[in-house]
Amino acid sequence: MAEPRKPGPKSLGFVELRTMITPELNAMLDRVVRSTGIAKAALVRDALARYGESLDFLPPGTAELIPPTRTSGPGLASDRKD
Repeated sequence: MAEPRKPGPKSLGFVELRTMITPELNAMLDRVVRSTGIAKAALVRDALARYGESLDFLPPGTAELIPPTRTSGPGLASDRKD
């Protein structure tokens, strides 16, 4: 039987966004995840919020209201064995 799912970003009112990025951006995100333990999705949410703030499309301080999420385990999901 499957394990119950942990509450994740969707439970916080987030919507799913799927996109493709360049290998260089992915490598940079991998380095940041390995060094900080913050999930890639959380890094992207923060970057989008800060970009929206810089364009005055979002009020100042919006990025600080988005809680960062840690990776589910050490490093990248691709490094972990389930």
